[in-house]
Amino acid sequence: MNNLPVADLLVFAIIAACIVLSAMRGVIAEAGSMAAWVVSFFFAKLFAAPFADLAFASFQPRLFALALSFISLFVIACLIQKMLRSLLTGAVSAVGLGFANRILGGVFGALKGVLIVTLLVMLASKTDLPDTEEWQQSYTIPFFVSLSEAVLNHSGGTAETPEDD
Repeated sequence: MNNLPVADLLVFAIIAACIVLSAMRGVIAEAGSMAAWVVSFFFAKLFAAPFADLAFASFQPRLFALALSFISLFVIACLIQKMLRSLLTGAVSAVGLGFANRILGGVFGALKGVLIVTLLVMLASKTDLPDTEEWQQSYTIPFFVSLSEAVLNHSGGTAETPEDD
């Protein structure tokens, strides 16, 4: 193994960047950030219409009022959750668990990096990239191809399933 293929270097770079960034932020900030997007989306979706009737009743067309309401609620929910994450991260650091928070953040980052690479391989497999020499010489791509196929099979996606003998 004199030189690693470019594809493997990119895989390692993506996962390493995710580990470093997540370790710097900590698991509370990382997991909280992911949860914040989901919670904010559902919060805004649930309350956009009633909030539009209260705050943006005079806005026309109604679709504009709904869009403005959704965006406003989404941003407000994200900001509130960011404040809560900051308080929680500060409390964890104050009791001496900041190091554990960062170590677990690195683990979370590794998982996030694997997820990102798997999604990129899933997308790239729909192009001509798998026919290239770099793709075929990669040591790591086959792992991510099988992982993406497992994800698609489990989620009811479009990957081919092996036929029963």
